[in-house]
Amino acid sequence: MRKILLGTTAVVGAALLAPAVAVAQEAPTVRIGGFFRAYYGNTQQSGRNSTTPSGLANNTSPATGNLQQTVVGGIPTTETNVGTNPGHVGRLSNNDFSTDAEVHVFVNGKTANGLSYGAVVEIAFNQQEGRNIVQQRASTGKTTASIDEMYAFVASPLWGQIRFGDEDGPVGGLMNSGVITNFGTGGIYGDRESFVSRQANVRTTTSPGSLGDNTKIIYLSPQFFGFDFGGSFAFNYNEGEDTGCATNQSSGWCDASYAFTGAANFGVAAAGPNMSVRRNEYQGAVRWRGSLAGVGLSVTGGYVGSGAARELSPLNVQRAVFQPLGVWQVGAQASAYGLTVGAQYEHGASNFFWGNLIKGDRPMDQFFAGASYTVGPFTIGGNYLIQTVEGASRTNFGYNAAGVLQATNNAAGAAMMRRLGYGIGANYRLAPGLDIVAEYSSYTVAERGRDLDPSNPGVQDRNTAKVFILGTRLAF
Repeated sequence: MRKILLGTTAVVGAALLAPAVAVAQEAPTVRIGGFFRAYYGNTQQSGRNSTTPSGLANNTSPATGNLQQTVVGGIPTTETNVGTNPGHVGRLSNNDFSTDAEVHVFVNGKTANGLSYGAVVEIAFNQQEGRNIVQQRASTGKTTASIDEMYAFVASPLWGQIRFGDEDGPVGGLMNSGVITNFGTGGIYGDRESFVSRQANVRTTTSPGSLGDNTKIIYLSPQFFGFDFGGSFAFNYNEGEDTGCATNQSSGWCDASYAFTGAANFGVAAAGPNMSVRRNEYQGAVRWRGSLAGVGLSVTGGYVGSGAARELSPLNVQRAVFQPLGVWQVGAQASAYGLTVGAQYEHGASNFFWGNLIKGDRPMDQFFAGASYTVGPFTIGGNYLIQTVEGASRTNFGYNAAGVLQATNNAAGAAMMRRLGYGIGANYRLAPGLDIVAEYSSYTVAERGRDLDPSNPGVQDRNTAKVFILGTRLAF
């Protein structure tokens, strides 16, 4: 949750019309920043040590017990199991090193009438979880460069700030209170995700996802008697240039598509490319910051809402199958004598990873609590999170032979999903910007009756990942 807060905030339209003041105009200057981190990680994860051979389900296999390669034109292409041994295992190591870096470009200038302006571009080098083979001798690696966040801003001390681009919103991270992550790598919201794997692509033991950096316009007000507020709007879930609409054919890859075939499968956004039904997302938050008897206090209340794209049948009939996204958030924290404590609660119409709910599904509840203590160069802390959501929907949608959309009851979708995690960690400041960090976290996904690891026989309805991290982090 590395965020950049640039100056105070304000309404730019009014500021542009304000009388000029006698200040020196400043041409844009460019500064380079960022971070590098290198960690050792030990991971203990449910189902981590077994995979199913290609083309087979539940580790069952036909005849003799051997793995053989299919040869086409003299080139081995696929593996086919032709045996009866049900226990073919592909082991994943529990130990690994992980490196990551980002380069941040900061542009800042000032107009003759006192307005600040500029841009922020964050270049990341972790675009993919795995290596993607594109042809026999070529691939795109895990360290492929991509843009994390990028936005322009105009600000005035009197009227506030407007940001436009790919950035978090007020509820998505810019104005939150109660989310304590300033220890180790961030605890349950830290870098533990770099060491866990997906179980047969069914569920992931990564932490509850963020709202995302979709392209939006953001307003952040200045502070009045301790209060400030903010709002944002985004047309859809996607970011960056282009609309994703290579043709005028309706598709979930098209940002501007308000109905497409298969939309009912993407209430929760697809991993990787941003196929999601979220449309017209808006956020609003109000925050108060002050002090009482030497204790620094912060309280935030906010709301996130959005519409959703519709399901489009082959007969060109549109049908609304989703609830609007609608989540309330409240958080508070207090700081004194190096100690910070905080908590946050969220409730509303959302599935895991901020997905739109199918109509009739249960709402989300999430509670977060954390604390940290800093003395000299040491910081220690911990945080805890529990989330209950619908998980697998109670309703499935499909098309019959006539191309008519039909809803069927999903017997496996009636059980509530629970996500429970905690993290404890510490960091020691060796020099300005240079820390040694250590952290332990545990995160569990449970969904009664839902097989979270279909690679193994039986039903595994609970999946836990425990990660220990030790390493160093440099911010510059």
